[in-house]
Amino acid sequence: MQNQRQSIINRSTKIISQSLHHLFEPIEFAPIPDLLNPQPAFQRKMFIQKALSDHLLVYLQLMPKTAAGQPVEVRGYLKSLGQDRYLVQSKNLSYFFDFDQLRYIAHPLS
Repeated sequence: MQNQRQSIINRSTKIISQSLHHLFEPIEFAPIPDLLNPQPAFQRKMFIQKALSDHLLVYLQLMPKTAAGQPVEVRGYLKSLGQDRYLVQSKNLSYFFDFDQLRYIAHPLS
């Protein structure tokens, strides 16, 4: 009877550890992008105007609104929402941002 109890305990322990194994695996986070030197405001505004008028693919580095976030790098097409607010669409993601959040804008190399 003692052996049967131990075997039940061993099997149940194995079943539990197999089913809960994924909870103890390390979580992989996306790497934080290197911060680029911020561009002057006049340069960002001029490039935004050019990107909007010519419908250019752009590369953006955006800063979060709060200290809890991290910088985001985005490639996509820019749209103006008025009053220094913008939308950039990249495949199935959309980012809404204010001009103050825009740290860097450029035409992507690839």
